[in-house]
Amino acid sequence: MSLFNIPDGVDVIEVRKKVNKMLSEARKKAKSKKCILCGKEQSSFCNSHSVPQMCLRPIADKGKVLHASLAMGFDIGVVDLDGGVNKSGTFNYICRECDAKFFQDYENPDNIIQPPTDKILAEIAVKNMLLQLNKRDIELELLDIKQQELGIYENPDKLSELKTLDQKEYQEEVLFHQDIANNNKEGGYQILFWEVLPYKVPIATQSAMVLPYDMEGDILNDVGNMDKSVRMQYVHIAVLPLEKKSVVLAFYHKRDKIYRRLRHQINTTSREKVLQYINYLIFEHTENVYFSKTIEEELKNNKMIEKVSQEANGLPTFGHLSADNIFGMDYEAVKPEDIPNFLDESWAIKEEENTDGEE
Repeated sequence: MSLFNIPDGVDVIEVRKKVNKMLSEARKKAKSKKCILCGKEQSSFCNSHSVPQMCLRPIADKGKVLHASLAMGFDIGVVDLDGGVNKSGTFNYICRECDAKFFQDYENPDNIIQPPTDKILAEIAVKNMLLQLNKRDIELELLDIKQQELGIYENPDKLSELKTLDQKEYQEEVLFHQDIANNNKEGGYQILFWEVLPYKVPIATQSAMVLPYDMEGDILNDVGNMDKSVRMQYVHIAVLPLEKKSVVLAFYHKRDKIYRRLRHQINTTSREKVLQYINYLIFEHTENVYFSKTIEEELKNNKMIEKVSQEANGLPTFGHLSADNIFGMDYEAVKPEDIPNFLDESWAIKEEENTDGEE
């Protein structure tokens, strides 16, 4: 049974209304007065895409893509399992002028099939961290709303403090990478993997990830360390399908030195295994991923995909350990080879499989 099935007797429509109402209120309260990139006051913000529309359209079917919620096992009555390209992966955090100008280098299909420049990598990193920051701002407001209405947290102030620390870190990351892009600084990034695949993969994603372990299971980030002086270090992953090709990219900034060992591991691993590993990282570490309907049945029915999509750093049920899951004891985490590698050519979208159209 899915983790998110609604119990018998519960009005699914009312649950959905309640969830949407709280989310809407949280988004409204989280809305900034200034664009974080240019600092200008704004009355409204751009509907920015966390994954470029040019990479969602090639995998869309009749204008729609599948959301991560499908792989996670969410109930269709509570959350949307798919959505139109125009509304998938959007956030409102920067002004229209910045959205149109700042990301124009990497949101260009001719540019991303070339070896990436530092400017393009910086633009991707900024977009990734803006999404993280926006999500954390909304979560902070949602925490307060849920506590007022439901009183479900024993120590809401501690939770708020932790999320505020993340918020500050994300802001610093945005400004750090923005400075690199604005001033055309070079030599700062280290590419772990970059390849243009000669086929269209059924996944579109980009995300900043804090990896707890490397390919051999050794610790990278100590994600349980709440010390204010400890800064988490990020890897940026992007899978960007185009009409007949796909770009797969993984990189980090050289100041994040803990990833040197991972770089060596990737450089000494076969291409097939690296693609399998990146595919695993997507399911394990991000919700900002969109799928083609050509793999819908696999996403729905593959229990290992559901299991890994519900993991948090190798622990079950998003890390919410309780007596119900024996506090994670004896839990066997999903391995890269346990799930289908959707970056492999065998899962490529054939021309006749897609019938795109805007919704």
